Amino acid sequence: MTMKYLSVLVLAISLLAACSQPEEAAQKATVEHRNYVRDQYGETAIQQYLHLKDALVSSRVQEARDAAKLMYMHLDISKHEALIKPLTEIIENADLSLQRERFSTLSIALQQALEANNDEVINAGREPLFIQYCPMAFGNQGATWLSAEGSVMNPYFGDEMLTCGVVRDTL
Repeated sequence: MTMKYLSVLVLAISLLAACSQPEEAAQKATVEHRNYVRDQYGETAIQQYLHLKDALVSSRVQEARDAAKLMYMHLDISKHEALIKPLTEIIENADLSLQRERFSTLSIALQQALEANNDEVINAGREPLFIQYCPMAFGNQGATWLSAEGSVMNPYFGDEMLTCGVVRDTL
C-alpha cells in the first residue's frame, strides 16, 4: 500500500508542477519595455520620423501611429509618394511587427530623399543624421534606419536587442 500511495503522490506532484508551468511561462513572456521617447520633438518631417523611430524602440504601437500621422501631415502627397505608402500602413496598423517592417521601407525612402538633397520639406531644420544598420533584422536580412544620436537604439528589436547594430555613415 505504501508503494501505491507513493506513486499517487508523485503523480499528483507532477501534475501540479505541469499545470503551474504555463502560468510561469506566461509571466516570463511579459516583457517590460522602457520608454525611449523624448518629451518633445520639433515640428518637421525629420523630427517626426525620429519620434516614430523612438516609439518603435520603445515598442509603443499607438505612439508610433501618432508620430507617423504627424510626419504624414508635413509631406506633400504628390512629391513624397515613396514615403506616404509606408507611413499610411504604419498609421493604419496596430501590429508592432508590421509597423517595424514598414518603418524599414520608410527609412530607405527617407534616406534616398535626403541624399537627393533637393527637397525643402525633407531637409527643413535638418541636423546631421546617422545611418544605422542591424544585420539581424527581419530574419538576418538586415535593415537600416536614421538616428540623430550616434549610439544605436534599435527600432526593429526594441529592448529585446536594444543596441544591436552599427553606425554605417552620416548624412
